[in-house]
Amino acid sequence: MEEFQVIKTKGEYEPWWFFEDWQSDIEASFTYTEKTEAMTKYLEMARELVETYPHHAAKKTVLLATWSEDETQYCEECDDDIQTFHGLILFQNGEVYEPTTEEKVLYFSFLEREIEEST
Repeated sequence: MEEFQVIKTKGEYEPWWFFEDWQSDIEASFTYTEKTEAMTKYLEMARELVETYPHHAAKKTVLLATWSEDETQYCEECDDDIQTFHGLILFQNGEVYEPTTEEKVLYFSFLEREIEEST
């Protein structure tokens, strides 16, 4: 059976850096067996994030990072403030989901436009 996960993160790294402890940055996780339900949830959350935070970047289409330059957290190890990123990830069976060309056009084109406009 297929399993899709939509994961929201908040931390000092963009969501495509799967460092050893990346899962400690998970704020919310939603699991679905139907791809359409997972896509709907992902897009709903993605729209909310891009409307809330002025800066956006994405990798592999479904790894979304959003941030505001004035939201930082203090890093004791580096003795400095570092950027806070709000991320969104779509997984299929434990792997980063790879949307088809059709899905990119149908579902993710709004994200590409938002990212282009924010840069």
